[in-house]
Amino acid sequence: MGALLPLGGTEGYKGYGLGTMVEIFAGLLTGLGYGVEPTGRHNDGCFMAVFKVSAFRDLEVFKTEVTEFAHYLKSTPPAEGFSEVLYPGEIEHRKERERGENGIPVEDSTWAALGKLAAGYGVEVEFGLDS
Repeated sequence: MGALLPLGGTEGYKGYGLGTMVEIFAGLLTGLGYGVEPTGRHNDGCFMAVFKVSAFRDLEVFKTEVTEFAHYLKSTPPAEGFSEVLYPGEIEHRKERERGENGIPVEDSTWAALGKLAAGYGVEVEFGLDS
């Protein structure tokens, strides 16, 4: 419970400003609270920013540099106990590709509940829930 710790744990400071801005944009700007909200507000706001990169610099150069940065991250030696360095969103991207190829795993109990629901509406065959 409470605020996220900055990078470096209790002794760190990096990321504190970024974490504060996230709370302001996603919590206070949206009116959904911050930290532990004792009044029971949702406290699950979201903030998205969209940038027109070409308004700042050449788009192709930016794309090249982002690709180079990703390679730089991937070439960083991993911490002890880890096999590789992952960049943000990489795990999700891998999972999306894997599920696109192999399907999305669904627990047997959930599949059975979906089948029962579909049968109640007479659509189990159309949705392949008849087996």
